[in-house]
Amino acid sequence: MLRLVLAVLFRAGVIEVSFSGQKFDSYAEPRSREPFVNNTKFKSAIFTPIKPVDLKTLTQAVQSYEGLTGKTVDVEKNAIGTAAKQYAEAEAKEVVPIIAEAKARYLPVLAIVEEYREALANIENGSADDCVNLLAGGAASLKEGRERIRKIAECLNEKGLATLQRARLAANEMSRAFEERGQDEIAEKGKELRELLQSETFFESMAQIEKNAQEILTAYRELYEKTHTERAAQYRDAVEKIKGRKEWEQVPESMREPVLSPLASRGCAENDFPETGLACNACRAGVSQMESDIEALGGLFAKVVSEIQRLTTPPEVKIERVRVSEYFSGSFESADQVKKAVARLQDHLLKLLDEGVKIVVE
Repeated sequence: MLRLVLAVLFRAGVIEVSFSGQKFDSYAEPRSREPFVNNTKFKSAIFTPIKPVDLKTLTQAVQSYEGLTGKTVDVEKNAIGTAAKQYAEAEAKEVVPIIAEAKARYLPVLAIVEEYREALANIENGSADDCVNLLAGGAASLKEGRERIRKIAECLNEKGLATLQRARLAANEMSRAFEERGQDEIAEKGKELRELLQSETFFESMAQIEKNAQEILTAYRELYEKTHTERAAQYRDAVEKIKGRKEWEQVPESMREPVLSPLASRGCAENDFPETGLACNACRAGVSQMESDIEALGGLFAKVVSEIQRLTTPPEVKIERVRVSEYFSGSFESADQVKKAVARLQDHLLKLLDEGVKIVVE
């Protein structure tokens, strides 16, 4: 009889039962029924009265639940608790893959996602009273957390990930190319973009992230194509100048390609530049490398000329290379200084000719 009375009181939500270190206040929990069907557990269980939840709180909880899910539930504690737990369980399943993806992509949102998951865990593990009070008092934070999770999930779809990939490329390697060249306007956009990507609320600024990234991508493409075209034109002209020299016809056919290789290999004319890449797919040269190639053109040209001279000059003829820069280094402040430098170079060249040496000027 006592067990029956206590079961009725428990079913009515008047008392709660505790056993084996756990407390239950809802008959909907399967384990909560064990003391009522097992004599040993009934003897060790503790039954205590609970303060009933007032109607106002129950109504607020129902309204909050309806606002979260669009569904309704009876204004009854256990019904609200069961519905809340089902909602929390379903939401938690959606959060798990988001956490995994955020970790894999190194996105700064783990604190926000973990906070929402903890709120869901409090509902899943709480009593019916806890669920009612959480819904009645914390509905706003739950709704805000859910909206944030939805926005984060949108950033992890195909379009969102593509935007983030372009933005990271633009914010780092591309924007630094403008920093190195003193182009402050684009460099500043890159700095702003890095700050947005590092913010834990970056998902609120996806439109601005996409805008900044596109501006940097466009500017970088213009810089890259200009440098790529300039390098190709200068090396193409250099190759044509080599082929126009009278010694070129004397170069053996089998040696022509190797001789021109230092110039021909750098004159890429493909310009196969991908939409989300840093370099041409054909030559794989970055902006800095192409600029270095342009600066090195003079030395490479002289090297090719020297090789042609070696191949077309009889073995008995001595060849000597003369670097003009050795005679014209430093600065000139008067006409006499210029004349003296020219005279020194002239004397040296004439001396070599007197010795029967073939001169290659570099």
